[in-house]
Amino acid sequence: MPLGDALAEYLKESGVLNRKKQVPAYEAWDQAAGPELAQKARAVSFRRGELLVEVETTSLLSELRGFASEDLRSRCDELLEGARIRKLTFKLKRRP
Repeated sequence: MPLGDALAEYLKESGVLNRKKQVPAYEAWDQAAGPELAQKARAVSFRRGELLVEVETTSLLSELRGFASEDLRSRCDELLEGARIRKLTFKLKRRP
């Protein structure tokens, strides 16, 4: 297999190219959430318009799911050029 084909296959399988596409959504989350919230709720995945955010505490998880989700999603969308966040999903961060 030629080196160029092998490299293309590696990049496809490793997900490196997908992570690069996710960066603007992560940055939009950080800006929309603000520095204090972004420390406690970190974007960890962006696939097919869904931004997954990992949250530090159950109380914050409840607050984000119940009250702030749509407002934060709208603010993220305003900050993005081209991409669109159609859904914010929150999950509790697992403790080691």
